[in-house]
Amino acid sequence: MDWLHEHWLQLLFVGLYLVMLAWHGWLGKRRTRGLDDYLVGGRQMGGVVIGLSFYATFVSSVTFVGHAGRSYAFGPSWWLICVVVFTTMVLVSWFVIAPPFTRRARELGALTVPDFLGFQFDSILLRRLAGVVVMVASLAYMVAVYEGATRLLGALLDLDPTLVTVIIFVVVTAYTLAGGFHSVVATDAVQGVILLAGGLLLPVSMVVRAGGVGPLLDDVRTAMPSILDWHPHGELAGEVTIGTLIGLALGVGLKIIVEPRQLSRFYGLADDHQLRRGRWIAPVMLFTTYLVMLPVGFLAHAFVTPGDLGGGTGKSLTDSVIPHLLGPDVGLLGPLAGAFFLTGLVAAAMSSIDSVLLVAASSVDHDVIAPSCSDEHGVGRTRLWVFVLSAAAASLSLLLDQGITEMSSFSGSLYAACFLPTLILGLFWGRLGRPAALAAVVAGFASTLGWFILRQGEWLGEWKVVHEVYVGVACGHAVAISMTWLRGGKGPAANSPVSLN
Repeated sequence: MDWLHEHWLQLLFVGLYLVMLAWHGWLGKRRTRGLDDYLVGGRQMGGVVIGLSFYATFVSSVTFVGHAGRSYAFGPSWWLICVVVFTTMVLVSWFVIAPPFTRRARELGALTVPDFLGFQFDSILLRRLAGVVVMVASLAYMVAVYEGATRLLGALLDLDPTLVTVIIFVVVTAYTLAGGFHSVVATDAVQGVILLAGGLLLPVSMVVRAGGVGPLLDDVRTAMPSILDWHPHGELAGEVTIGTLIGLALGVGLKIIVEPRQLSRFYGLADDHQLRRGRWIAPVMLFTTYLVMLPVGFLAHAFVTPGDLGGGTGKSLTDSVIPHLLGPDVGLLGPLAGAFFLTGLVAAAMSSIDSVLLVAASSVDHDVIAPSCSDEHGVGRTRLWVFVLSAAAASLSLLLDQGITEMSSFSGSLYAACFLPTLILGLFWGRLGRPAALAAVVAGFASTLGWFILRQGEWLGEWKVVHEVYVGVACGHAVAISMTWLRGGKGPAANSPVSLN
């Protein structure tokens, strides 16, 4: 009873949010009549709701815990790098990639990124390989989101991490199973507004607690004089260079233009008019969120010392910064703001996991296992994989400790290495053929995974600071371009270049 009395306001906010999820899940189930409805909303969605969904899908508990926490050790350089990289990528996605991609997807009748590649290059094998990439990368990302949400919700509600993970699993799996794309996009639109407001709460609360921006910066300089310099703090960041930070940011940011959960939003757009209506929403909201949220990490030195976090360097230190700020030792947010921020954290986790779940499940069934099967029972099979993959990610998040930002960046690196030289390059370069695309996916996947594994040990020596995104993207493009030039031929007939106009 003491626990209920202490957390009743937070539970009320979250309860109202869960009612909204249930409502959208029920509406989505009513609107779902086939696989086309379940996966892409029947291609009848408006630009505004898709823009909000695109933003909410990218912003997650990784943003609030991993990215914001990293600036505790990395300083303002991490803040600037992330704002520039992520804003640039979302603008490229909506203004450069989306117009030709959505038109080509409609022409091909594609429902997923792997089947887009399969149709584009006339290859079932490529479709299956791309589906495997989506499955592995999606699991890595969902593990990061589950871990981030568990850390924060556990700190705010004084709950066991396993129980928090189970609660998230049950809720997000249930409404994704029920309504598919319709319910996911509808809830994302609401979650996007909550996330933007929630992202403003922490920095504003810090300024108020310190008595103004000037006093806050003075407190930060007193606690850690060098943290406001434009380079990672050696004692806190460990073996990290500016190049490593750019690699981390690129690993995450490149997902905006190649990750299936982001690209799938474009599948749902009704037409080019809706694309133009929604194309400024995600860039403006994402820029604002990262501009105000990421400084929270280095500003936290005014309230939290490394000793308070248990010492150490890198991810073991920084992933604990935001939970500690919100915990009882600091209590940065009051009851009302804390309850709203908790709702924002739940929204951040749900809006990312649901989208990844739907994309991963559809890829496993529709592309890897049964690419030639009828869609008559496709919804039922996809729902089964939604449950299996969500359970696997939740379980792995309790077993692994790879770091929230690191797992998210690894996921993005896989997508970039495999899909930049095939999907994006192939969209604009008609010479890229089937053999080159197949080889690029294999080379990109193997080099990214291999380098990531080697970086976990001491095998690379000084090369350990080189992020896997550089290696994977370089290998994927080198193979795709060199094979195309060596063969000297045109791409398959289906693979005609698409005009930007």
